Amino acid sequence: MLSPRLPRAGGARRAAETAPPRTRTRSPGRLMAVFLVATLASVGPVLEGALGDGRGWTIGLLLLLVAPSLARAGGPRFHPLDPETYIPAAYFLSVGYSPILNLLTSYGFHLPSYDAAAMQVGYAGATGCALACTALSRLPESPNTERLVPMHSPKKMLDRDWATILVGLLGVMLIIAWIASIGVGKFFTMSYAANHLEEEGKGLLTSGWFLIKLAISYCFLRFASVRKAGLPVPKVLLIAGSCFLATILLNTIMGRRGPLVWTVLAIGLTLHTYGIQLRRMWLAVGMVCVLFYGIAVEGARATQGSGFDAQITSAMTHLERTDNPLEIGELKMVHANLVNIVNERPPIVLYAGESWINAFLILIPKPLWSERPLSLGQRYAQWMSPDLARHGGGFAMSATAEGFMNLGLLGAGIQVAVMCGLFFMLPLLVAGARDSTMLARASCATLSSFAYNQFRGEFTALLKITVSLGIAVLAVVLLTSLIKLLRQSLFVLQPVRRVPERGLSAARLSPPAARPLLPAPRRR
Repeated sequence: MLSPRLPRAGGARRAAETAPPRTRTRSPGRLMAVFLVATLASVGPVLEGALGDGRGWTIGLLLLLVAPSLARAGGPRFHPLDPETYIPAAYFLSVGYSPILNLLTSYGFHLPSYDAAAMQVGYAGATGCALACTALSRLPESPNTERLVPMHSPKKMLDRDWATILVGLLGVMLIIAWIASIGVGKFFTMSYAANHLEEEGKGLLTSGWFLIKLAISYCFLRFASVRKAGLPVPKVLLIAGSCFLATILLNTIMGRRGPLVWTVLAIGLTLHTYGIQLRRMWLAVGMVCVLFYGIAVEGARATQGSGFDAQITSAMTHLERTDNPLEIGELKMVHANLVNIVNERPPIVLYAGESWINAFLILIPKPLWSERPLSLGQRYAQWMSPDLARHGGGFAMSATAEGFMNLGLLGAGIQVAVMCGLFFMLPLLVAGARDSTMLARASCATLSSFAYNQFRGEFTALLKITVSLGIAVLAVVLLTSLIKLLRQSLFVLQPVRRVPERGLSAARLSPPAARPLLPAPRRR
């Protein structure tokens, strides 16, 4: 059947013939936003020349860190879990929190010369952070629920669900093996520093924590996605996620406050990228709880190994004696290391980019290469505190300090920009893409949850975390295929039940045809 064709005007025909082919070009609005942020980076040096004493660097750093939220692709917004707000805030904690607190409480509102020099290096890193976050900002996308949520059988456990739970159990087994290598009795009686030293050379076993965190994020995301769709929820996911989360509490007994905080943050980022909005009020309450939780754990670790009663008493005493809860010892130590490196220039890097190259070489397991290079934190410990280095200890080497040691101010900006863009911003964009799978969302958000932890660390640790999570994702994919194959094999081996044929009822049968009558023989 021929379809009717409406005639077109001659002008429309000519326009269609002469129209150039459409090509997808980058949005000029994004390029303009990056140009404006790059222009804003010149404000810091100008203000420092006018004000001096680190005040110009401080104001410029704050402007750069709020710029990505103002130049956000979806419009200006400040939400703690938005990538454009979360990543600059994590960087601010590593380089800006402690010196700005010192500036606000100083007499005369100025920074000492050594703090001002460190603030200049932090400003270079803030420039790289702002440019990377602004350039990669994208409009948020709503998830494809038809693909991600099993509408027909929402309470049914998927093959990938079981595979993820098995990977989480594998992580628990690795941690149990690590504790067994130390000794259960020794594990609960050793000090905080000794606990860290016991991890030396046992990275394969302690990587089980990353497998557990991935399983936690995935289970809570699957549970929340089905719940958001208003469908019955598979309770096995909630139970498994809660049990895995309980194992993270073991880090609190070990005197470590970070793992629990990063795990909760990973859950929040996973839900946020899926479109489940968390109220800012609850986030603010959570930040206050994290602040006091950190103070309590810091007090408890002072008597770690002396029994739970002694640790609880020490934690309560430390909370009572804390005059200013805003002074965080960990942030002060990270900033003090940056100040020492910027002003003292320790000779711990032999050539430009050495620690960046060694970051990949250190990924080789120590049993395979006992003479592998030392990390930058260990080299800094040898220069700063040789006695601590002899016992295997090290200091937190921030990303800004490592970049500065390798290539000066340019190196600080490059390293922070690469970390922001490649390891934090891009994973969150993948986690928030419309067609991303649940596993991709959970793994990418889990990687990005280590933003602050790695801004205060070095490039080596970030690569180790990325490799560990990559192995966990690969294990989930392989186990999913194996479970699917096993399920199909069992289905084939099941005996086929033959349904007996039903006999036709007599009522439906037609009456038998009558025999034809034979003609009677004639008599003669």
